[in-house]
Amino acid sequence: MICLSLFSFRSGYSSIYMRNAYVKRGKRVRRRRSPFYALVLSVFFLLNCADKPMVGLEEGLALYRQNKLEEALPIFQGVVERDDSNPDALAWLAETHRRLGQIDTAVEMAKKAIEIDPCHSFSHTILGDAYNPMYGRWEKSDRDRAWDHLLKAVEYDSTDGNAWLLIWTEAIYRGDRDLERKAVHSFIETGILTPAILSYNRWMLRHLPESAILLTNGDMDTYPAVAIQEVENYRPDVAVVNYSLLNTPWYARYVRDRYGIGLPFSDSQLDSLEPYRAEDGTLITKANQIMKGWLEERRSGALPNPIAIAVTVGDLSFARDSQDHLVMMGAFHLWLPEPAENPMDTTVMRESLAGIDPDDFAGSFVSPDDRSSVRTATTNRIVTNITELALSYSRTLLESGRSPEAYEMLTWAEQFENNTILGPVLSEQIEPLKETARQQME
Repeated sequence: MICLSLFSFRSGYSSIYMRNAYVKRGKRVRRRRSPFYALVLSVFFLLNCADKPMVGLEEGLALYRQNKLEEALPIFQGVVERDDSNPDALAWLAETHRRLGQIDTAVEMAKKAIEIDPCHSFSHTILGDAYNPMYGRWEKSDRDRAWDHLLKAVEYDSTDGNAWLLIWTEAIYRGDRDLERKAVHSFIETGILTPAILSYNRWMLRHLPESAILLTNGDMDTYPAVAIQEVENYRPDVAVVNYSLLNTPWYARYVRDRYGIGLPFSDSQLDSLEPYRAEDGTLITKANQIMKGWLEERRSGALPNPIAIAVTVGDLSFARDSQDHLVMMGAFHLWLPEPAENPMDTTVMRESLAGIDPDDFAGSFVSPDDRSSVRTATTNRIVTNITELALSYSRTLLESGRSPEAYEMLTWAEQFENNTILGPVLSEQIEPLKETARQQME
């Protein structure tokens, strides 16, 4: 079927820039057409690409956004059974199936949506996810097919930040630096990253040592950080390294070449790395092995870059034998070549907290346009890292007998979390500490 892009009518293309009707200088390609031609195109677009109302989906979407996929699935199925001509309903059903690991059904539903609306960006994004072998072991995975669907997704709706998030990773894989940059700029332009999550990532980057390697955990401590570096030129000296992606040799090479950081393995060794089980049964992943190698190089002086680990990283098994080398410094732990005298740098923590404007963190940390059920259900909790840091610092102040300062910090923490979208989450921990501080001051 023929589908018209919002940007251009095409019979062929050679790159995403032509598909989006852009040239390198950012100007759109324009062709002179007759009024009759324009009228035909407009009618065709309205018949084939117009959005249909999402009546009846609200209940399913409410569950989906809480990541209650098994509860949302039958509701979406019921909507589709009542009206199988709605591409949006089909797409939400497809995406739920995909996230539940039912890839064949997901692809079938997404293709049905595209039959109804050939330029349905959401459905093309689903297929881009489903066909990508990086996200599972589906026997029909096809990276080129996945790529084609992602390009179609942003052609038909360049304002869909969900597709750009996926394109960023694939552009890195394909070595397309221009498209990688365009994707990162689109993170900001489409609003898929909110002001609050960008503020959090600026806070995370702010106090890092010069030329540090920052190990991140997932989407919302990686995408915003690289966007801030690229778009705002803020802390471009930091190498933002996603721990999960570090399990793939192509990403490890990207880190090496992009940031000029040597890897602890040669190319041939990198390609032959395999996960294995330690004697205690712990799985030692490829990323774990690379991190261990970096720590050893840092210890010996062969690696000049300081190694920082975002507090969002839960798996610190690579540093199991050197836990006493980790120092809490606000939004991250810093790994030192020698054992640390104190597990917490209170000076940096105080500076880190003092630089926070609570209003910057008051809004949602996840965009209403974000279609990830995991991100929508969990991202807002990232703000509690700041409150928990304030509590840790307050405990240290209390142990040092600095109760007035501790009380002041606890009062700030209370006001800070009351100002967030989550409201009071840690009040049961704050109040006893405030009482301890009051007693010490009497």
